[in-house]
Amino acid sequence: MFDLVKTLTELIGPTGHEDRVQAWIAERWRGLGMEVHTTPIGNVNARLGGKGPKLLVGAHADEIGFVIKSIDERGYLWLTSGRGMAEQRAPEPVPLALPAIVLGDHGDVTGTFVTVTGHVMSRQQRAHAESHQYDWLDFYVDVGARSREEAEGMGLHPGCPVINWVETRRNGNNIVGRAMDDRAGLAVMTRLAERVAKSALKYEVWFTSTVQEEIGLIGARSVAGGFDLGIAVEVGLAGDIPLVDPRSMPVALGKGPVVVHKDASVVYTPSVTRAVLRAADAAAIRIQHATFQNFSSDGREWIQQGVPTAMVAFPCRHTHSPNETVQESDLEQLADLLGAFVTSTAM
Repeated sequence: MFDLVKTLTELIGPTGHEDRVQAWIAERWRGLGMEVHTTPIGNVNARLGGKGPKLLVGAHADEIGFVIKSIDERGYLWLTSGRGMAEQRAPEPVPLALPAIVLGDHGDVTGTFVTVTGHVMSRQQRAHAESHQYDWLDFYVDVGARSREEAEGMGLHPGCPVINWVETRRNGNNIVGRAMDDRAGLAVMTRLAERVAKSALKYEVWFTSTVQEEIGLIGARSVAGGFDLGIAVEVGLAGDIPLVDPRSMPVALGKGPVVVHKDASVVYTPSVTRAVLRAADAAAIRIQHATFQNFSSDGREWIQQGVPTAMVAFPCRHTHSPNETVQESDLEQLADLLGAFVTSTAM
């Protein structure tokens, strides 16, 4: 599982530019004997197999990122959000001092996320730094250019996506890196495809890897038509860290998969959720129950298309940061849960 997660999370695929991730997923799923089709907007859909009610299992391919909004006369890149709501949202979080990768017209360009340092700060800048309340003009990317023209010569311009780059690594019991949201979900689905006996499937099982989830569930809007039910596989919100009240978020690493009953956008379909819980109970898989605030998933779009949908998740600390943190056993158990569901008596 670690090698699968590392490979997927180290692929570059910000919202709207998921091609590398989707190409890898399509090749891997095809190599597992699945029928694979890439849609005109970039979703990868694949038929795992089986007969019975038509089940859609999905996760999204894109990762949190930024977009160049301007290049100043000295060649520094100023950024806006790669997500929905743009600058109505504060930067989340600012990956200061981390390497940046800019997807330019001539290839990837490396740089660094930086801000003004203490020796030359104004009083206002110091106040922002001390409160950690950075705004969109409080940081930038330095790609080593000395002028706007030099940066443009690298193939950079407004609209180019920017990500932070970190290696995915083991840290004690943890796996730490970027893009666990939601590449670890794709890893879980791939693990399921590797393990499950197609002859045991009680559903006609389809996978989808969707695009542009982080800007408003865009890819999911065209996926779910014609399915009888769905399971969205998502990153979970773990609250087992300092500064989080466990009454607000009781989910923890190492305590198994999460069944999410409601998020900020939708109540997940109770009948499908109960079927997931029955499968977990029959397979003796420990489950965490949760509701998520400030959170939406592709499942909302599937429900709006008339497809009853449940949501399952893997616990993750420090979501939407360069240091998203998961535990391998939770991912394995989530794959086991999905396996138990797709081979149990169909709804």
